Amino acid sequence: MARVDLQGLHKVWDTATAVDGLDLTINDGEFVAILGPSGCGKSTTLFMLAGVYLPTAGDILFDGARINEVEARDRNVGIVFQSYALYPNMTVLQNILFPLRFQKHPDADQRARDMADLVQVGDLLDRRPGQLSGGQQQRVALARALVKRPNLLLLDEPLSNLDATLRLTMRAEIRRITRELGVTTILVTHDQLEATTMADRVVCMNAGRIEQVGTAEDLYLRPQSRFVAGFIGSPPINFIEGSVTGGALRCDGQTIAVAAPDGPVCIGLRPELLIPVEDGLAAKVTHVEAMGREVLTSVETAFGTLRFLEPTARPRWRIGDDLQLGFAPDASIVFGAAGTRLDGATAALKKVIHA
Repeated sequence: MARVDLQGLHKVWDTATAVDGLDLTINDGEFVAILGPSGCGKSTTLFMLAGVYLPTAGDILFDGARINEVEARDRNVGIVFQSYALYPNMTVLQNILFPLRFQKHPDADQRARDMADLVQVGDLLDRRPGQLSGGQQQRVALARALVKRPNLLLLDEPLSNLDATLRLTMRAEIRRITRELGVTTILVTHDQLEATTMADRVVCMNAGRIEQVGTAEDLYLRPQSRFVAGFIGSPPINFIEGSVTGGALRCDGQTIAVAAPDGPVCIGLRPELLIPVEDGLAAKVTHVEAMGREVLTSVETAFGTLRFLEPTARPRWRIGDDLQLGFAPDASIVFGAAGTRLDGATAALKKVIHA
């Protein structure tokens, strides 16, 4: 397996910067997800690791050895593409064996069969890709990437072509297999659920840079920037923007006490932490969405539209209802004008009776 170090990594296309100074260490055997919106540089980073692209500047190190100019075929990296890229004229067994075609392994056939059993396609070895379901193709692609026993496994949006139920199954399967093999794994995805459920750590990228690195809990509960707070979480976080004067944010008779210096701020509130109370922020219901085990309710307030989430299958409110919302002081996340979190800053509605 391998420890991976990215040191000041840059990639520039003509005048467009795709990756802008990445510094990151991935430990031996760790599963890391690189998460971000389209165009943030995550796939470019993956292809530099694979040896498909050369960095414009900076270094890539595997176990301390610089591999910037090492050919892709010599890096011992396995990769699973979004499209799976299986050869349609080959059987499952032949597809899995393909990476070993130029290597003299006396046990190659048995190794391929063992890998097929590991990913649970051992009974499909004589079929061709066109005779397989999407989930089966995904398993074959994973077996093909792992058969040469790579030091590093790269997964490029591997579940995006699967339906929701199959994605759930394959998330667990990929995690099981990588843990069993102990292979260092990097997943590139725009799907936060994939990243937060599969990875030991998540690298959240935006505009070619790393916004934050941490566990799923870190990014959700302790986001260090407004971008991370807004990108992580479903339903999305509520933002209340305004300017603090004398320790308060005021609008139309409503007041939020803010423990922060005077000036522009943005208050982040997770929907599940907003609660109906007897004396809080006046709100009118504008939309109700039953989501099975939960109900998401949208309301209009003096500070704009907010959403709150309740753990019930039956809606409590109807469109047009008036209610009041509150939140505990430790439920808020306060960001400054630059979009970075203000350490120690809190917000609380005045005269709120909390449930």
